[in-house]
Amino acid sequence: MYSSIPEGPFFIASKLNGRVLDVAGGSTENGGKIIVWTKKNSDNENQLWVYRNGYFANVKSGKVLDVKGNKIEQNTHIIQYDAKEVSENSQNQSWHLDPNGYIHTAANPNLVLDIKGGEDKDGAEVILYEKKQGSVATNQQWQIIPA
Repeated sequence: MYSSIPEGPFFIASKLNGRVLDVAGGSTENGGKIIVWTKKNSDNENQLWVYRNGYFANVKSGKVLDVKGNKIEQNTHIIQYDAKEVSENSQNQSWHLDPNGYIHTAANPNLVLDIKGGEDKDGAEVILYEKKQGSVATNQQWQIIPA
């Protein structure tokens, strides 16, 4: 865990371009894709998150960041899904933010949230990918911005 995650709602912004994690189309359904989008006002709840018990939960839907299909491997899409009970079976939904801004799964600290292909555009998909280092890693580094 990382001590500077605020209790209240926040945006999760990419260090690559300042775009924030967003649920595509404002979906409240299980399986809604996680993308990045230009940061909107704090009343756009599909871009707001809270952190509780290792889960990043979307303010609008109440669903949590989830590695699709529990496939803890590179190139797996990140979606939102109903939170599971905290256990070994929930490691695809449990996340940690390290001091360098990487958000990794509890299951594998070397697999992190990544803007697919480093795309610098609204709607770029967020996937799980092997952690990179240096200047090529900005599409994998995030900052928490209180709402």
